[in-house]
Amino acid sequence: MSHAPFGPTILALLAAGPAFAAAAGSGALAGRVLDDQGRPVAQAQVRLENRVSGFRQTVVTDASGTYAAYNIPFSDYHLEVVAPGMQDLHQNISVRSNLPTQLDLRLKAAQASAMVAVEDTVSLVEAHPSAHIDIDRSTIEKIPTAVQSRAMESILLATPGFIQDENGRFHFRGSHGQVTYVVDGVPVTDQVQSTFSNSLDPSQVESMEVITGGVSAEYGGKPAAVVNLTSKSGLGSPRPFQGELSLGASRFSTRELGFGARGGTASFGYFVTGAASESDRFLDPVNFENLHNHGTTSRLFTRFDWLLGASDILRFSASGGSTDRDVVNLASQQAAGQDQRVHTTDVNLNLGWTHLLGADRSLDVAVYYRGATARLDPTRDLQPGFGGGGPDTPVWIRSDRRLDNQGAQAGYTQRNGDNTFKVGLQVVRYPLHERFDMAITDQAQASGPSDPLYPYTPAGGGNILRFADGFAPSLASAYVQDDLKAGRWTFAMGLRFDSYQGRDFTQNELQPRLGVTYALPGIGTLVRVVYDRLLITPENENLAFSTSQTAWNLVTQSATPVPRLRAETQDSYLVGLEQQLGQVARVSLDYWWKDSRNSADNSQFMNTGILFPISAWKGRFHGLDLRVDTVPIRGWSAYLSAGTVRTLYYSPTLGGLDSADPTVNGPAGTPYLIDHDQKLTAQLGVRYEQGGFFAQASGRYDSGLEAGDPATVAGNPDYAFGIPYVRTETDSLVGLNHRIKSRTILNLNAGQAWTLKNGQKLSVGLDLLNATDEKGLYNFLSAFGGTHVIPPRTLAARVKWTF
Repeated sequence: MSHAPFGPTILALLAAGPAFAAAAGSGALAGRVLDDQGRPVAQAQVRLENRVSGFRQTVVTDASGTYAAYNIPFSDYHLEVVAPGMQDLHQNISVRSNLPTQLDLRLKAAQASAMVAVEDTVSLVEAHPSAHIDIDRSTIEKIPTAVQSRAMESILLATPGFIQDENGRFHFRGSHGQVTYVVDGVPVTDQVQSTFSNSLDPSQVESMEVITGGVSAEYGGKPAAVVNLTSKSGLGSPRPFQGELSLGASRFSTRELGFGARGGTASFGYFVTGAASESDRFLDPVNFENLHNHGTTSRLFTRFDWLLGASDILRFSASGGSTDRDVVNLASQQAAGQDQRVHTTDVNLNLGWTHLLGADRSLDVAVYYRGATARLDPTRDLQPGFGGGGPDTPVWIRSDRRLDNQGAQAGYTQRNGDNTFKVGLQVVRYPLHERFDMAITDQAQASGPSDPLYPYTPAGGGNILRFADGFAPSLASAYVQDDLKAGRWTFAMGLRFDSYQGRDFTQNELQPRLGVTYALPGIGTLVRVVYDRLLITPENENLAFSTSQTAWNLVTQSATPVPRLRAETQDSYLVGLEQQLGQVARVSLDYWWKDSRNSADNSQFMNTGILFPISAWKGRFHGLDLRVDTVPIRGWSAYLSAGTVRTLYYSPTLGGLDSADPTVNGPAGTPYLIDHDQKLTAQLGVRYEQGGFFAQASGRYDSGLEAGDPATVAGNPDYAFGIPYVRTETDSLVGLNHRIKSRTILNLNAGQAWTLKNGQKLSVGLDLLNATDEKGLYNFLSAFGGTHVIPPRTLAARVKWTF
């Protein structure tokens, strides 16, 4: 991204004070480029680059030698300064807070009589104790996918330890998927996959950091993993308007339209992006026939930044979206004429203010709101005393829920050399309102006329369970975080206090977060040790029902009291090694283990996409993660992510609507494998990029998730198709076990961009997903996820015009 000189406004800001403010969630860099006589160097290019993630930003100095760069994601960078007649300058820097970095740079005159070699030594190993990977928009824009605006989960799957499940769901290091998304400093803990809500659009992202260990005390809610997103900004844009239009199409009548615009001045910037899509294979279906599976989405994101003098910056963002989709049918439901539909919406508002108290101190304040709704409509209405139940089988259901997030936070940051100190307060309420109606329409599913809640007889018909309730859980937090570099040692020391208010209880937890790295001298080796104490709040979707006095259990066919779902607590440990291989590659290897209480999960109600939070008594998880990254060499680059995850849960299981009977997995304390367990997953990507052309191949191997017993559905036309894709084995942890057969998926894509007149650009791309047309399952008869099949071979094409 190349920026022209910012003009007199930025000069006034820089002259007015020691620094200028940076928005929360990203950093800023400013200063002057001078020659060895102290004279300003105009038209010098200041390039900031992370060669592993692919992030690049270039700004140009003005007549006074002044430069400024905004919206820099937190990471380590290589800085290069190039100017005519001067020797190139190379320097490694770290951006780890929103405190702006003032950096004046001095260039030496080039020697006319001799060639001067300038050493370009780049550190690829990051000393910060957090275990993480950085993903830049240069990678995001090239991810192979059928619909780009719904590709967020596919991007995250390149992270070691992320296990793929159906419909964009994933499990991370033994946890169900309790991930906190931090968008420009504001947390989002709702589930945002297409089945349960509306996906985040990757086109809004400048860069993302996926933190998997060494989680800062700043992050709470669901910090089993933290995805820190820096959205795109128009602040400091070289032009008042830049735009783009894109069109995409793929198999199954899939179409997508997207647009974007950005622009601004030295003191104001705006960014807007939107997309709409539709598909006849909207979700991963429950069989290979893909029955009743149409869906449409729309999404809009906006961000505005104002520099209010040298010490203040104001940011406002607004976004929202909607999804209309079918509930995918089983073969028997299709034959009965079932036509259930789901409609989801969300709206997000975020107002943030950053005030510099000096060159090395800042105050950040933000208030935010998120409102999300989800409604499932049955094929037709059903009245008490029904005789047949109509086309909805085996269960008639209506669901309507609303979930809000109302939050405020304030943080103080201070930098003293290599020591960065943060302290803050956060509070968020989650008002939720739920209506849930259900009736058993298949006589074979009912327990008989003696059932007090669901009497069903051929003559008398049945009853309808009607539930309507709501309450407002809340989370109040305070944290202290101190990151300190001392020679070859780097320490990250944090302490967080959370007070979670449930339906009728309060759960308080003090959480130390400790991480340390040591850089071995001279060999590019980094040793990392991490301990995180985490409080993970329950999923809020349908939490009112799951914490009501009684719930209906389809396994035991009875209404039973529901013990309270409490927040999960984790003790998470990690020992890791990072190694730089010359100037071409970086390798990281982490061994991790966790002990958990109230281990959280979700129970998915049949194939409706309705989830009910549940928890097990405790869990124990361990695994090994490997990540290899190469920097581009003559256009070639590659990465490898691999991981093992072993996950044991212990009875009993609590909560949910149709969660497992607490005795199904054995008496209390009996261990069992959950569907987060997978013995090996590996993803390899290779890319070639030169000029405007790129081509890449990515392959993913999954050894297979836990499955139900195929013998229970032998001869059942709804599920018998999946039996050949399940294997029975003896597992070292639990003995006889059923697991999905392994699969390997190969994706290929390529693209070409042409530069047109007046700075316009035209680019085209082709993606071939599942190139070998592998058939397989994500899951089978899972008590928590159901049954879903993987997508077949799909060809996708797109074109984008930038102007």
